[in-house]
Amino acid sequence: MSEKPDFRELVGDDVSGEERARLERVHDLLVAAGPPAELPPSLATPEPDLRDEGNLAFLPRRRTGLLLGLAAALALTAFLGGFVAGRTRDAFPEAGRVAMHGTAQTAAANAVIRVGTADAAGNWPLQVSVHGLKPLPRGEYYEMFLTRDGKRVATCGTFRTTDGDSVVLNAPYDLRRFSGWVVTREKPGSNRHPVVLRTAKV
Repeated sequence: MSEKPDFRELVGDDVSGEERARLERVHDLLVAAGPPAELPPSLATPEPDLRDEGNLAFLPRRRTGLLLGLAAALALTAFLGGFVAGRTRDAFPEAGRVAMHGTAQTAAANAVIRVGTADAAGNWPLQVSVHGLKPLPRGEYYEMFLTRDGKRVATCGTFRTTDGDSVVLNAPYDLRRFSGWVVTREKPGSNRHPVVLRTAKV
């Protein structure tokens, strides 16, 4: 009897906790299903007229069931491998995380910035999960900035959100030149830029 495939070897260590749990459930179901059932003798034995027709060569009967079982096992492996590979490609290539908290006017709000790995051009993808910020009236929006010495320096993009949304932004800068992030509430024509979220250090 073959050993149970090692899930860690199949998936590796680059998958996030939630994805790992989902993939492990699929893996356990496939392992629990076991190998395919024995091929019925009626299917394992070719019809006489097919064997005698033309110059076709047939495998010995004992090898037919083995070959079909092997094909089913390979199909199962290909399915699991493709599923894992597809999920791994879809995973956000995270390089680090930064927490944000609300200010006096948005004390219940918070966010987490997931910083992706930079591409060859120096763009850092950002996936920001926001909680507790209220939806804004039409025309208003939130904007995220990198900061230095407590001042807004470079924008990472604008967004509108409902509670629990995850938004994708971008930082095409050398992050080592900055000290933190803030999110401001923006209204066209207004000179006020109230901060609604900030990192511990700005």
